[in-house]
Amino acid sequence: MARPRFTDPALQAAYDYLAPADTSAPADTAEAIAAREGLDLVADLAAVRRRTARTARTAATRQQTTRRDDRRSLQTLAFTMLSRQAMRLRGPELRSRAQAWARVGLWPQEMEAWIGAVGVDGAAIARDCRTAGIALSAMNVSLDGRRVKERLRGGEPAFSVLARAAACGRSLSD
Repeated sequence: MARPRFTDPALQAAYDYLAPADTSAPADTAEAIAAREGLDLVADLAAVRRRTARTARTAATRQQTTRRDDRRSLQTLAFTMLSRQAMRLRGPELRSRAQAWARVGLWPQEMEAWIGAVGVDGAAIARDCRTAGIALSAMNVSLDGRRVKERLRGGEPAFSVLARAAACGRSLSD
């Protein structure tokens, strides 16, 4: 007689462990074997599933908290950098710019260099440059008589600057 197959791997493992090894013996169901051995497989499996779900939720919450804390500490760092660079900014203005820089997701030293290159209001410029593949080192490259950072600060889109550089035969990536 063929051994029953279960779709739940945990039930199949329990059955395989508890089933008689003698294949000539009548095949029992997992439920019959569990009853004979005094086990409550449904309750045990439900408890395992609850523990697994709780562990997964805890790990996800911990990961979200870590990301939030990382972003918060990056925002605090950006706030400090910006307050040194733009002493005229106060309170809400400084916080909103710090949030914008934190969302760009740069390392602290990289953020400081980008702030120096494109200014305290340049978080969107830095983000667009990273998306377009324009390196920080390209900010002082001259294209048609104007430096890249001047073009970007003047409102020219990053992809337009990149196209202009390609037309001039210049590379703006590292």
